[in-house]
Amino acid sequence: MLTLRRACAVYHDYISKASIFFGHFYHNSVTVGHFPCMAQPLCAKIRTVNERCILVAEDDAPIRQALADSLSSAGYDVLTAEDGRRALELLLTREIDLALLDVNMPQLNGFKLLKIMGKECPGTPSIIITAHGEERERIKGLELGADDYVVKPFSIAELLARVAAVLRRSPGRQRAAGTPLPFPGGHLDPTTRRAVSSDGSTISLSEKEYDLFRYFLTHPNRVIAQEELLLRVWGISTGAAKTRTVPVTLTRLREKLGPTAAAHFENVRGRGYKWNEQA
Repeated sequence: MLTLRRACAVYHDYISKASIFFGHFYHNSVTVGHFPCMAQPLCAKIRTVNERCILVAEDDAPIRQALADSLSSAGYDVLTAEDGRRALELLLTREIDLALLDVNMPQLNGFKLLKIMGKECPGTPSIIITAHGEERERIKGLELGADDYVVKPFSIAELLARVAAVLRRSPGRQRAAGTPLPFPGGHLDPTTRRAVSSDGSTISLSEKEYDLFRYFLTHPNRVIAQEELLLRVWGISTGAAKTRTVPVTLTRLREKLGPTAAAHFENVRGRGYKWNEQA
């Protein structure tokens, strides 16, 4: 009989050989794309997340399997699809909490699938997976309704963090909509739409200042292009990318929040802005 220890050894040996396709293999530095792809160990302790179901729609079999294994190890139920048509079938017939969609799938690519999802299952959140770092492709996915994106190669840790963040923001999230969002020196109160400092004093924010700050807090530690902020916060298409709306609003927000919180905002030259939790 194959013992669990032996099963883990066989599994690791399989992943080690499969990773040659992507590049060099690192045991705990997990990257998916053109580099190593390895899920958490098969015998890792399973953590429950209330059986949220994630759809992985990816035509590349090794990547699809690595994603499925990692999500399963993190406690999610996982369904997989090798092309867009199969993904659509699952979306229409199964209860899906979040869809991971590769942009370049056969049958129906990720963009076409997003359009259909907007009509047939608009409440299902999604994250697009792209092999291209081009800004226009990321923006296109967001315009079509994607909640977030990852660019290959990406780490499993990053993907799991993005999945958890999108699920928190989705209508069926475990976290109550009225739960405050903490930041250094205070928290953001969704009931009053104000920032509350640690001493209890409140900071009145305009509607867009609140929305902008909330977007940064729920998308931490990644560079966010101005076009994405305009689309997600103001509902403005990318044609207005040259407007000064974002930097002006961000400047006012920093002044209102004070130096402790303001220090966590970063201007990334030529790319956008970032809320750095570790600043």
